[in-house]
Amino acid sequence: MTRRRLWVASELYYPEETSTGYFLTQIAEGLADDYDVTVIAGRPGYDRLGTPVARRERHHGVAIRRLPGVGAGKDRLLRRGLNLIVFALAAFVFAARHLRRGDLALVVTNPPTLPFAILAAAKLRGAKTVLLVHDVYPNILAATKLVARTSLLYRILDRIFTGALRGCDRVVVLGRDMRDLLAAKLGDRAGRLAIIPNWGDVDLVTPATRDDNPLRAELGLVDRLVVQVSGNVGRTHDLDLVLDTAAAVVGDDRIRFLLVGQGGKLATIAAVLAARGLTNVVVLPRQPRDRLAAMLTCSDLTVIPFVGDMLGLSVPSRMYNVMAAGVPIAAAADPRSELAQVVVETGAGWVVGPADDLAALVTRLATAPGAARVRGDAGRTAVEAHYTRETVIDRWRRELAAI
Repeated sequence: MTRRRLWVASELYYPEETSTGYFLTQIAEGLADDYDVTVIAGRPGYDRLGTPVARRERHHGVAIRRLPGVGAGKDRLLRRGLNLIVFALAAFVFAARHLRRGDLALVVTNPPTLPFAILAAAKLRGAKTVLLVHDVYPNILAATKLVARTSLLYRILDRIFTGALRGCDRVVVLGRDMRDLLAAKLGDRAGRLAIIPNWGDVDLVTPATRDDNPLRAELGLVDRLVVQVSGNVGRTHDLDLVLDTAAAVVGDDRIRFLLVGQGGKLATIAAVLAARGLTNVVVLPRQPRDRLAAMLTCSDLTVIPFVGDMLGLSVPSRMYNVMAAGVPIAAAADPRSELAQVVVETGAGWVVGPADDLAALVTRLATAPGAARVRGDAGRTAVEAHYTRETVIDRWRRELAAI
């Protein structure tokens, strides 16, 4: 029996290890037993920039077709902007040549031009489209102060992106707040929305004690309460909240802050720390995936700080691996956000407000660390029950089978 063809379009794919590349790789490979899966991808341009790859290859049961681009790294804005156009055009040409009636095309909102290219090609060839929303445009541009919400440009972009949403056969979002926001955009087509979250790697990331963590020993943090911020720390993240908290407790030698990752707000962090006299903050570059478990379990508390106006715009995938590590979360986010709701429902941490609130929590945990362990254990239990790769891929199977 001939299997249905599934095309997965994502600029980022294996061997990329950024969150989008990782999750799209795992979804494609997880569905390879059920579908004839081909991935339309770009060449490595983020954490794997310069890695030699074949234009055509097969990896873990998935055919990969790599299209031309300009090889833009994450922080090279001019090249990144050019690649928004080049890769999308190449994807349209490829998809228009290869899609057939009855095929499924799964496309992610990264880059934001890609859904338009795949949707146009799918309409031309009679294929079905599924949009996986990682970021909501143009709302996220307003939240990060790149475009004013009252501007004509914003209204034009909103109309264009809403049109693309309404043109898809299915729209998959990561959380309830995102669903509610997009339901308002879709109107009478809101029934096409489905929630499928990301997951935690419960096999790679497992809880560890302070004494068993090599990174703690390497950094001299075995006897400290470690508060961590990790991942891509960019415009959507309120790093000032964390730095203000560090300043509030800088005299408490029991506490250290660990910033791990990449992004615009970490690029000049050394100068900021020196200017503010924050000797209680340690900064590390993004760690490779084989050190993910050690990095996450190095902390006693992980802060996920969103800037204001992020409700419904993004769901941080890192929270599931933090929970898998048995580390509690301090969610600096709107209480209605998926992040805050998961933390409260599972007992995996706390929802915090301003820096004084977070400083009080950190100081309390330095005195009574048992509370952190209880919340961390609750997070691990929740991930094992609801947020594993197997449970999420099964949800994808059921969702695609209904299209």
